Amino acid sequence: MADGSGTEGRFEQLKQVLSNSPLLVNGFDRQGRCVLWNHECERLFGWRFDELVRHPEPLALLYPDDAIRQSVKNTFSTESGSRFCEWAPLTRQGRSLPSLWVNIALPDGELICIGHDISEQKKAETQLQLAARVFECSYEGILITDADNRIIRVNPAVTLITGYSTEELLGQSPALLASGRHSADFFEAMWHSLHTEDHWRGEIWNRRKNGEIYPQLLAISALRNRDGQISHYVAVFSDISQLKADAAELEQIAQYDALTGIPNRRLLADRLLQAMARTKRQGSQLAVCYLDLDGFKQVNDEHGHPAGDQLLIEISCRLKHILRQYDTLARLGGDEFALLFAELQHSEDLHPILTRVLETITTPIELADGQARVSASIGVTFYPHDDSNADLLLQHADQAMYQAKQAGKNRYQFYDLEQQTEQLNRHHQLKVIEQALQHQEFVLYYQPKVDLLNGQVIGLEALIRWQHPQLGLLVPAAFLYQLDGSRLEWTLGQWVINSVLQQIADWQQQGLDLTVSLNISADHLLQPDFADHLKMSLQHYPQVSPASLELEFQEIAAIRQLEQLIRVLEQCHQLGVQIALDNFGTGLSALSFLRQLPLDILKLDHSFVSDMLTNDEDLSLVSSVLHLARTFHHPVVAEGVESPELGALLLKLGCRFAQGYGIAEPMPAGLVPAWIDNWHGKGLWADLTSHFGPDQTMNSRE
Repeated sequence: MADGSGTEGRFEQLKQVLSNSPLLVNGFDRQGRCVLWNHECERLFGWRFDELVRHPEPLALLYPDDAIRQSVKNTFSTESGSRFCEWAPLTRQGRSLPSLWVNIALPDGELICIGHDISEQKKAETQLQLAARVFECSYEGILITDADNRIIRVNPAVTLITGYSTEELLGQSPALLASGRHSADFFEAMWHSLHTEDHWRGEIWNRRKNGEIYPQLLAISALRNRDGQISHYVAVFSDISQLKADAAELEQIAQYDALTGIPNRRLLADRLLQAMARTKRQGSQLAVCYLDLDGFKQVNDEHGHPAGDQLLIEISCRLKHILRQYDTLARLGGDEFALLFAELQHSEDLHPILTRVLETITTPIELADGQARVSASIGVTFYPHDDSNADLLLQHADQAMYQAKQAGKNRYQFYDLEQQTEQLNRHHQLKVIEQALQHQEFVLYYQPKVDLLNGQVIGLEALIRWQHPQLGLLVPAAFLYQLDGSRLEWTLGQWVINSVLQQIADWQQQGLDLTVSLNISADHLLQPDFADHLKMSLQHYPQVSPASLELEFQEIAAIRQLEQLIRVLEQCHQLGVQIALDNFGTGLSALSFLRQLPLDILKLDHSFVSDMLTNDEDLSLVSSVLHLARTFHHPVVAEGVESPELGALLLKLGCRFAQGYGIAEPMPAGLVPAWIDNWHGKGLWADLTSHFGPDQTMNSRE
């Protein structure tokens, strides 16, 4: 400041007046030293006046940027007067403080700066600018109407989406964009939401200027003034055509088979649930069909997989033409399909439909390198007669389809609920039997076979028993029938063979050289590798002579596969094992087999023997069978000898060998040695010969 008591006094007075001003007031001399810094400056900037007075260049604290600081200093050199500037000095914390200043340059070079904090206004401006920028640059259409629903402003995105220019839209009602697809109820609900909740959001179909109808995702907000009255409506919308297209494509991928374009397993599950519900409501029937192509693998092998794909596409097209509007065709994978035939009044209504399906599929198909022909096996179950859930309905139809294949293919088979119940029960029983085998609940009992003429024990027959933990000892008739045709039949049969060989070995160590026979089921015996497994079993017991083992089989095996049976029996003979035909005389073709089968022994069925004493026909039949056996030089063992009288009669007829309860009941292996000693020691066999005279005995030896 210039010297002079008058000027200095006036400046001091000015400082006093401005120090408590709510405005920002500060002052600097020509050298940039601070000469004035009021309380408001201290509050907002954080610097105290005494700190700035001592600082050699206080402006550097407020304006670190050299260019800005120089601009401020240039203000000092202006002529006396005032000047408005917008600066942003830094606070002590380094925060920029936007402010508007009027700079008063005094004649002697001092500068008085009076400012106002405009940071809030700057924020508001920034927000307004940002909002305007968002409005202009938004990809979503933004449309504003007045309270009367007349368009007053739109952003560029609106014109891009709708095809209308801004000029064409201003002053119009948004109804200009309506597609006509929505009902009056739809718009009534929309306006109700706007008037009661001030907003509405949803999907809507609108129309572009070129007439194209497209989907929008639309959100409308109602703006109210201070009096609570609606002043404007703001609509923000986006074109979701591509989103809809992408969703449709994803749905196609997720729910439709990529090759054939028909529903896949996922969509079938949904359609099946809907069809089941509709069937219940209507009181009709629903046919659930499982279809598998016959011969498809051969097409793939001969023509290649592209040809197989072509065939599947053609089959799908053909089947679609058969279906009604409420039916469903789906591909489950590979060459398997499912068909739902709904709204059937009677199950018989399905017969002509399935007949047409089979005929359609068997029609030859032209491929790129020739012609192919396939057929189909179809399994069917009816809902609600089969009142199962959706998954089980398909399983039941699948099971029926396999029955159709086993019955010869190119046909349809209905699911039999009662038969399936029996199969489930059998499956359960097989599991129980399998567990019993694992828990070593099966045991072998042995029934002796003797020579009626001299009482010699010629061998024993091994008979399986089940030591059931709850039911006690069960005979074969109580459980063996469950094994027919199952894999467990082979497993249990192998266990019997190995157990018998082990028992023979144990008796040999006790000094007993015994031949043991055992029964082999037809399915077990006819396995191509039966002889190989038998050989391995014999090799595990080298101390046991193969001749000590006798295999008994029934005539049913010969009836099924005679050539395979002959082959297996010859292989067993080569191993040294004996062969016996069990239940001889009960089969329809038994006599014709005697010339072809490699047999060592014939076993006369107990059903003929047990009634010989009272039934002349049985007596004649036994006599004829024994005569036939002598013709072919086969010894005969008679089963079912329940009394000495029967034994005596058999010996009279020329049958020396027998077994039955009249001789001994089946017994555990541990009781066999004592029984043999008792049989020989007490001569119990002699009771069998006491019923005929010497002449009869002589005749029996012939």
